[in-house]
Amino acid sequence: METPIITAIILSAGLSSRMGDFKPLLSLEGKFFLERAIALYRSAGIQDIRVVAGHRAGDVMALAECCGARAVFNPDFAHGMFSSVVAGVSDISKDCAGFFIHPVDIPLVRHQSLIDLQNAFMHGKASIYYPTFLEERGHPPLISGIHIKAIKTWTVQGGLQSFLNGYEADAINVPVVDRFILKDIDTSNDYVWALGCMDHYDIPSDTECRALMIRQAVSQKVINHCRAVADLAKHIATALNTAGCRLNIERAVSAALVHDLARGCPHHAVEGANILREMEFFSIADIVEVHMDYTVNKEAPITEAEVVFLADKWIQEDQKINMEERFQAKLQEYGTNSGARRGILRCRDSAIEAQKRVEASMGCTINEL
Repeated sequence: METPIITAIILSAGLSSRMGDFKPLLSLEGKFFLERAIALYRSAGIQDIRVVAGHRAGDVMALAECCGARAVFNPDFAHGMFSSVVAGVSDISKDCAGFFIHPVDIPLVRHQSLIDLQNAFMHGKASIYYPTFLEERGHPPLISGIHIKAIKTWTVQGGLQSFLNGYEADAINVPVVDRFILKDIDTSNDYVWALGCMDHYDIPSDTECRALMIRQAVSQKVINHCRAVADLAKHIATALNTAGCRLNIERAVSAALVHDLARGCPHHAVEGANILREMEFFSIADIVEVHMDYTVNKEAPITEAEVVFLADKWIQEDQKINMEERFQAKLQEYGTNSGARRGILRCRDSAIEAQKRVEASMGCTINEL
């Protein structure tokens, strides 16, 4: 079966008047906004990428072509964004099955969001697919090619959104784990915010962790457990940093919030890590992978993984308990199985060693936190 052609239309024609600088050529980690958008679609398997240019068209078109995208000039760019939508869809191949509309000033959309939208499009029967984050719609929508002709002749006030509103009955929301679908970079303050996000882009925020747990259909009981582990991990990491350690507290808390996202699956720690890597949350995947059975390196500094491992052993359901009593209960429950007993004892010894290291560094006990 032939794969349907999906096109990405990147709107880069505006004046950037509120920004005070030209948005397509603003840089994030050494890449212009426009470069990032093109690379994003390439990473999601989209080969047909059209960049609509208007203001500073020469600069935009040269960069688009340098990145292997097709440049489309919109002579009516001063009339607003919808004129660029029309210019983009007017240039689409007649074989196009669907197209993304992506304003260039939304530069942080995650790779997995495009994959999720394409999967929904391939298997769904709707003609418009909106990405949603915790039930709020964002960009980029994926629109069926059947709407191309109607968009080209649309003259009603309100532009693309007005057009799409008329097809609400044929639209589907696609939940994604991506807060950035909601964030356009319009002002210099927005740009500073975007720059600040790059240092921890591969760490899901608290709200993204919540969306991820919903996506995986994790029970509220397990979610409550993860929150309790995250709270204790935060207290431990904060105390350690006060004592001179250099832990990334955000990384530890994020990993703790989703450490049981694959609970119920065989080898759930490994499976959870695999899910996170697939979604490009690399920074926390390694922590989740070892949260059940962490090997303490006595010669190395305390790590975020060690903190999460230890916090998890101190929390039963959503309550802090005495860790040694918890292991004793496990031995009583599974101790007749020699393999299980060895595993429990190994984990207990690692947890005791981690606790000794952590409490010595903090200068207080975990019970005192």
